[in-house]
Amino acid sequence: MPNKKARKILTFFLILLLPVTFVPLFTVLPVQAQTAAATPAVCTNPSTPDIAQACADYAAENKILAQLQAQLSQQKAKSGSLQKNVNALISQIGATQGKISGEISTINTLSLEINQKQVAINDLNTQLNQENASMAQLITRSDEIDQKGALYVLLSANSISNFYQDLDDFFSIKQSLYSTLTYVKQIKSTTQGQEQQLQDKQSQALNAKNALVSEKNQLASSQQQVQQLLNTSKSQEQTQAALVAQEQKKVAAIESKLFSFAGGATGAIPFSQAYAYATAASNATGVRAAFILAILTQESNLGRNVGTCNRAGDPPSKSYKNIMPGPDQKASGASSRDDQTIFLRITSALGLNPDTTPVSCPIGGGWGGAMGPAQFIPTTWILIAPRVASALGESTANPWNARDAIMASAFYLSDRGATGGEDNERNAACKYYSGRACDGRAPANSFYGNSVMALARSIQSDIDYLVQYGVSKRS
Repeated sequence: MPNKKARKILTFFLILLLPVTFVPLFTVLPVQAQTAAATPAVCTNPSTPDIAQACADYAAENKILAQLQAQLSQQKAKSGSLQKNVNALISQIGATQGKISGEISTINTLSLEINQKQVAINDLNTQLNQENASMAQLITRSDEIDQKGALYVLLSANSISNFYQDLDDFFSIKQSLYSTLTYVKQIKSTTQGQEQQLQDKQSQALNAKNALVSEKNQLASSQQQVQQLLNTSKSQEQTQAALVAQEQKKVAAIESKLFSFAGGATGAIPFSQAYAYATAASNATGVRAAFILAILTQESNLGRNVGTCNRAGDPPSKSYKNIMPGPDQKASGASSRDDQTIFLRITSALGLNPDTTPVSCPIGGGWGGAMGPAQFIPTTWILIAPRVASALGESTANPWNARDAIMASAFYLSDRGATGGEDNERNAACKYYSGRACDGRAPANSFYGNSVMALARSIQSDIDYLVQYGVSKRS
């Protein structure tokens, strides 16, 4: 039978296997997986029934998405708790196996000691047999002397002195044999007692080992049952994640439609909403919220200008196929990037139409194709998107989503040293623009850094006003 500690552990984990116990264990308050999506500007006063319907669908699908994300969060929490239980059982099984190994080692050591005692006892028995044989001869000689008398022995001796000498030697040897025999018997008795103690210890160790084996088997059975529950929970989690991904594609498809309705932009991000997103991004990265908003203001005027190329109805010259570098340009050396392939991958994952999703146009003879409020090029976005999705609890990050874009900007700026003062922020801004700091080797970058820092100071003043009075001076 398992010891008391083992029974308590088993009881604890077996209780977890009862279905009813999962209700208090995993039932939590509804989790909001993400902040409610801001209402697109085109939906403020829909100008046509089609736009009104798209806006209604957008709101409805976002609500469903939030519910599915909350359910996924709860399912992940359930899987996490089950995984902890499995890990605890595995740890307990390992500890028990260690104890079993210790008992087996003790049993083996005792077996060796018992064998050694048995060999010693066998040697003592041999010695006793030899001493008994010698004693038997002496007893026979003693009986002879008693029966025939000393006179007979005396007469058979060569001399009187030899007689007495022989007689003394005889009795001395006889006395020595008695002493040796008694000593050997005592040693044998002691050795047998030690052997019995070792056998008792070995029996106790064997019982302890058997109890531990029984405990291990019960723990393994519990682990198997909890593992089955975990596998089921993981399967449900995957199903729930698939539903979330499917719903995200629906929302993204409606966003794509709203892009077209709005002429290629969802409209400016309300300042209070942008500040909330920037605050969350600042908490995650340490980059100042006002500085993050200054970058987005510089890049797209907080989402007002997210690109005038690749929109529905634009001429082929504005298509992503002509304004972004693709595999041909990379192969020929005309560009080090293949933005087209990555752009297709991004829009496919989000359920967007790559032919009507707006991106920036080329400026000054360079390449275009920057995406969303933060104006990330595809090959840069694909590198930072997993961090954004992980931070926001999403399956796929969206560069046209204000919340995602702001978090991505914060990560990107943090990687470029945008903490620890305005000098670091200014250099990070220049790196955001061109990849190089605001130094003498790239003086043309300085205008961008200077402009961003002026915006950051102005925005910080607006943030202070918003915090103090609860209303924004900005629209």
